[in-house]
Amino acid sequence: MGILLPLVSFISLAAAKTVTFDWSIDWVTAAPDGYARPVIGINGKWPCPSIEVDNGDLVVLNLKNNLGNETTGIHCHGEFQTGTADMDGVPSVSQCPIQPGGTFTHQFTANPAGTHWFHSHSKGQYPDGIRGPMIVHDPAWEKSLGVDAQYTITVSDWYHQQAPYLVHQMLTTGKVPIPDSSLMNDAEEGPSFDILPGKKYLFRIISMSAFMAHTIEFQGHKMSVVAVDGAPVKPANAEAIEIGAGQRYDVVITAKTTTNENYGIYSRMIDSLLSNTATLKYTDKPLLPLARIPATLPGVPIDDMTLVPTDNQPLLEPVTETIELDVHYIETKAGPRMTFGNESYIAPKVPSLYTALTTGEEANNPAVYGFATNPYVVQQGDVVQVVINNLDEFPHPIHLHGHRFQVVARGVGKWDGNTKNFPKVPMKRDTATTVPGGHLVIRFQANNPGVWPIHCHMEWHMEAGMRATIIEAPTHLQQLGITIPEDHLAICRAQNIPTEGNCAGKTGSEDTWGSLIDPPAEQSLALKRKLRLARRALVQSA
Repeated sequence: MGILLPLVSFISLAAAKTVTFDWSIDWVTAAPDGYARPVIGINGKWPCPSIEVDNGDLVVLNLKNNLGNETTGIHCHGEFQTGTADMDGVPSVSQCPIQPGGTFTHQFTANPAGTHWFHSHSKGQYPDGIRGPMIVHDPAWEKSLGVDAQYTITVSDWYHQQAPYLVHQMLTTGKVPIPDSSLMNDAEEGPSFDILPGKKYLFRIISMSAFMAHTIEFQGHKMSVVAVDGAPVKPANAEAIEIGAGQRYDVVITAKTTTNENYGIYSRMIDSLLSNTATLKYTDKPLLPLARIPATLPGVPIDDMTLVPTDNQPLLEPVTETIELDVHYIETKAGPRMTFGNESYIAPKVPSLYTALTTGEEANNPAVYGFATNPYVVQQGDVVQVVINNLDEFPHPIHLHGHRFQVVARGVGKWDGNTKNFPKVPMKRDTATTVPGGHLVIRFQANNPGVWPIHCHMEWHMEAGMRATIIEAPTHLQQLGITIPEDHLAICRAQNIPTEGNCAGKTGSEDTWGSLIDPPAEQSLALKRKLRLARRALVQSA
């Protein structure tokens, strides 16, 4: 069944409240496509429960890792974590991983409103099931849509093998895991949504995929796109949408005035024969027999670059900091990897946020975070432009934590530096897709001090190293006086993980060989710089 949220739940303006969730993270057995396998559930159940709160509510998320054999950690994708950078939920960045038997509490103010989701950010874990919708209501905006009810749809790829095996396969052979099934609302058989003639419905659509994008369209009904990644946009008609891993679309449909038939909602996994059909249920009659969903759905997906945010924020300028991130597939002695910037990401011993908080003025020096974290330091108020040149055959959905960014350019080939065609009011989202062999240019303002990952949301690519770290206003961050909670520090102590100093848990910027995969001790920082420059020259000459 679909997730129905009645109109009465969002037309009243409720005062901010505290909403507490007590979650045990457990192994359970499930068979969403008929193949039974261990999955990671919450409180002994799967699919996982949803988080549903109002904008401004205080969210308290009490976690207990009862997996026994894996660490974990929960990230609320789409939440800014303004003033609570330590609650972003990313192991080795904002916290230590939660060890088996460990407990951990997230406490933050829900912001921004919109359609979001939560998932594990630990070792490619969320494809094993630990993920779910997070809906942050904005009653005034939802009332302005004039809808009678709202539903949530999730789409995802699904794998019969567990994630640790798939990650190992990717990192040793370079073979990207291919999904066994496509799911809607974590089931192979699509959900059914009750529809009344003449009514309007808001559908919140979330991609919880680990790899594959989906094309979605409503049979016999036009969509009006009203938000992307939680950012409201001026309504735009669409025949279909294309949604990549981590992305969200809010669409409104208007039901037919009279009908004695039901209609399908089609979800087709791109470049795959895997598909799902949900039902817009007008009557108790069964859905009419449908022809097999074609390999390409007939509707043309809307170009999200044409969407205009309702806040009408003009193009951010002038740019005061530019970050260039080239995507490469490389072969290393350890196996196939991907780079995002100069290096293939390797997690530091000390979570990068803890380094930013404990190294004083040195926190402004990227070297203290370790070059293998692909660190980029920006300062408070900077207008940051990130240029992503995708020198790879895959499209990549790029997610930035802590922000919604403006998407100012996307196209084939490396970016040529031309800004003349940048939109005056760019589309905004937190996860934007590149094109194969193309470029993506985004901008955001550094107004949220913290340590924020930017990465491909194809989980297998991120685990292969396609990830960088933006250290935002570290001195200002220190002045905010963030105090790491005791339960956060306790899980670090339990695993002998240091919580102060540079990436190696030491002082200064010269001794930063401290990642989880240590290079030979005799390699000095100076030699590493020379090796990096030499490799960059080889890439540019290739």
